[in-house]
Amino acid sequence: MAKNKNRNVDIPIRKVSYNLPKGSLAKINLGQSFAEYDSALKKPNVFVETPAIRAALSDERAKCFYVGRRGTGKTTVSLYLSEKFEKNTTTILPQLFSEIEVPGNLDDLRDTRQRPFKSLVSCFKRALLNEVLGQWLTMGHVPRNRLAGTLCEEIGYVDEFDFDLRMLEFSKGIFTATKERDEREWLRLINRPKEIAAEMIPWRDKNRSQDVFVLIDRIDESWDGSDKAVIILMALMHACVELANPAPFLKPMLFLRENIFERVRQIDNEFARLETWVISVDWSKQLLLELIERRLNVPFVAKIPLGGETWDYFFEKVDGESSQSIVLNYCQERPRDVLTYCGFALESAQSKKQEIIKIEDLQTARRRFSDSRPKDLGDEYQENFPQIQLILSRFYGLGTEYTVHGIASFIQKLLVDDEVKQHCAKWIYDYTSPDRFSKLLYDIGFFGIREKELITYRTTGAQSPVPPPISTDTNFVIHPSYADALSLQEVLIDKLDPATDLRHTGLLTDIPDSIKLDEYQDRLRQLIEEIKTLPTGDDHAKQYEDIIGELLRLCFFRTLANVEAQVRDYENRVIRDWIVSNRAKDGFWEMVRQRHRATQVIWECKNYSDLQAGDFHQAAYYMTNVTGQFLLICFRGEVKKHHYKHVRGISGEKDGGVVLLLTDKDLLVFLRQALNGKTKDDHIQELYDGMIRKIS
Repeated sequence: MAKNKNRNVDIPIRKVSYNLPKGSLAKINLGQSFAEYDSALKKPNVFVETPAIRAALSDERAKCFYVGRRGTGKTTVSLYLSEKFEKNTTTILPQLFSEIEVPGNLDDLRDTRQRPFKSLVSCFKRALLNEVLGQWLTMGHVPRNRLAGTLCEEIGYVDEFDFDLRMLEFSKGIFTATKERDEREWLRLINRPKEIAAEMIPWRDKNRSQDVFVLIDRIDESWDGSDKAVIILMALMHACVELANPAPFLKPMLFLRENIFERVRQIDNEFARLETWVISVDWSKQLLLELIERRLNVPFVAKIPLGGETWDYFFEKVDGESSQSIVLNYCQERPRDVLTYCGFALESAQSKKQEIIKIEDLQTARRRFSDSRPKDLGDEYQENFPQIQLILSRFYGLGTEYTVHGIASFIQKLLVDDEVKQHCAKWIYDYTSPDRFSKLLYDIGFFGIREKELITYRTTGAQSPVPPPISTDTNFVIHPSYADALSLQEVLIDKLDPATDLRHTGLLTDIPDSIKLDEYQDRLRQLIEEIKTLPTGDDHAKQYEDIIGELLRLCFFRTLANVEAQVRDYENRVIRDWIVSNRAKDGFWEMVRQRHRATQVIWECKNYSDLQAGDFHQAAYYMTNVTGQFLLICFRGEVKKHHYKHVRGISGEKDGGVVLLLTDKDLLVFLRQALNGKTKDDHIQELYDGMIRKIS
């Protein structure tokens, strides 16, 4: 009740009733759980202000490493900043971590205090400064004809090279000076970033609105996971920190998966320098609730209040209580998981033409969501623990909870499993004690630790609290989101019977049919070597076509099927190197099928380094309204500016058709991802986005 100021009389407070039109639920689309495909992010009032976004917008440059598990919204932060500060943002998606040549023994590069590592850090600092200079020139903040001295000398690198090629050029120069013991040249190159920053400061002082966010994302998409790649990443991180004082106009933001960040922690002998610059990309249940409610409100002019009221309007209650806990307690406090779960439930409700998402829809979504979890977890930690999904699959049909003795007997069975011994040998023998094995599964989010009635699961942030102590009385509980997929029983396992075999029925290994895992990996490694060593020219054109065909079968089998070579049309006039059926239901290839009507996808193979006009005319001829307006050309060189002119012409002629160019570097990325068990479309999506921007 409220008081009337004049009459001091209690006035009843009316609760506002929201009467949305019939069919409102059918209008809702929660968007994609992968930020790079999520068109909902372009709509107003959708972004949730998380601690990570607040840190990014802070005037103080206190954090530059944004670390979180897969699906916690790192790319979303990057997209938010690039949209909000378009003129003050440049994005780098490095592809070079396996390509930079470093001299001498890799151990020499590990020591952050020694010359090789300092040389690499210097190259990164110079490349990052060039990125800001390029942004200033593009935006007109700095007149090109008024630059002098060091900045004038850098213009060539800014104009002619992207970040990757710039790094290759800089590292080649400084390591050549090291190899030839040219001390004068080495000192000149080491001091170069300091000179560039000093000459940029006066320009910045004239206009402080020129400060630039340098967003560095998707680090793991193109590297091979080697120690060398981790050391190169470590050098990039040190460069970001060391630029803080000399270059206040440069605000680097490096978005890292938590498992990759852990590898840097293990190698860096000066990790303390980096740790204070880290912020965890994590979420609370309140923020996750807001995430869903904002998206539920998008189609409507009259917005329902946040904080639970919107949720209760669209989701059925349980015994008069909100159903939020059914979703939020089941997912692991990651926006991708919550979006996926709620999206499945929404689809179920919409298919029945309901006006509200009912409890049975949430239960249907639960099983569908669970089926993907073991594979997703294996993909996430493939970098650190290759084929860990084999370990997870061996819990199939067992219990949800284990004592220390139960874990010990489970480990004993793992160690005599032939497939585990073959594919997990690089790391499993370091985790044969129950405490180390259980701690590993706790750290990746598979296990929780029970203390009486309280079960503690690891939070998603890089600075997660210390886990509860493990003793002989500790029990370990598998997270509920894996229970349905693994057909777990609600029992406590204290000991496994010697006659019990570890099974994995129902959890399929994600490789092509009729091929064993070790054979699959051997064929991938062979293709990587063939691409690196195959000569160009007509004499080897057939071999190159065969490589592309094998790559299609091994890397894209989940979405591209019915791979055929040398396909002719019925008139026997048009011969296409490879044509595949596009069977995708989501992600990049589904977008291609919808936008370009590409039910069939043509892959052309050119075993030479420079494409000619005739190659593009041929591509345009192959595009039809029947197969679709999308085609890929694989060739052996680098993409050049005049190539974009040809693609733009085809796009105009073919009603928005696109030719995507793939180099050896791109093919190696696909093969490495398959070798590491990854199933993401990020790299080819980025190539597509880059092509669209160049020709639009």
